[in-house]
Amino acid sequence: MRPALHLLNFILYSNLFISGCAAGLALETYMLSGIPISLRLGGIIFFGTLFMYNVDGLLPYKFNQDEVLTERTRWIKENKLLLQTIAMGSLLITLTLYYTALFELNFWFILHLVVVAGLYSVPFIPDREKNIPLRDVPLLKVFLIAYVWSAITVQLPLMEAGYDLFAPSSLVLFLRRFLFLFALTLVFDIRDVDKDARLNTITFPVKWGVEKTKRLALLMLLLFAVLLPVGVPLLIQLALGLAALGAAAVVWKAHENRSQYYYLVLTDGMMLVQVALVWLLK
Repeated sequence: MRPALHLLNFILYSNLFISGCAAGLALETYMLSGIPISLRLGGIIFFGTLFMYNVDGLLPYKFNQDEVLTERTRWIKENKLLLQTIAMGSLLITLTLYYTALFELNFWFILHLVVVAGLYSVPFIPDREKNIPLRDVPLLKVFLIAYVWSAITVQLPLMEAGYDLFAPSSLVLFLRRFLFLFALTLVFDIRDVDKDARLNTITFPVKWGVEKTKRLALLMLLLFAVLLPVGVPLLIQLALGLAALGAAAVVWKAHENRSQYYYLVLTDGMMLVQVALVWLLK
């Protein structure tokens, strides 16, 4: 395997890339709200995401789901110690940044996000003869992911700055982020449609088919593009509209046989594309 591909796999499979996407969306919230950027909170979001995703990826439940050993699963199995080290290091950095911060974040708000994320792949809900995790509750997965990511990347920065989370502008920003992430998460359900069908996991594409799921994702992106608070500059509107078009193209071309890189680089990368467009045109 070429060194460049080795490096790419490390960045993707160790969850550095997805953690960068989370920090990037928080940065976008600062830009859209006119809040001074907090590198400390950005660090908390980056390393907290890195910790949660690596712990989640190492759970035995995930390996039991894969009937065929994928390249990603194989890489994780071969690099368990590395991922455990990254997870523990990320946790220590996150806690250090949190407890030494000058700003205050609501402990209970953070705790409920940690609980939801922590139970996402842990089987604890009785279902016939076995227990299932939150992710396997019919149709719940996309709502959970979009909610937790929106809360982390929108509400935490607003909370840090002392903004009212229930003010109309805050709610619109949260809802828009939710719609964008909901659409991207549906793409991953399309990727997993065959596996989910075999495991009797009810997702949108399993229940209603891939084409209807794509239409739902495109509807979410349309609402994202038109749901703008009053007074948003024209260039910001253009940036968000272009981000919606790019994500729509990814949705339209998605199917279950696409390469893993289509999802891990291009689909997740739409978050960073949106951030870059807002930064360039603000």
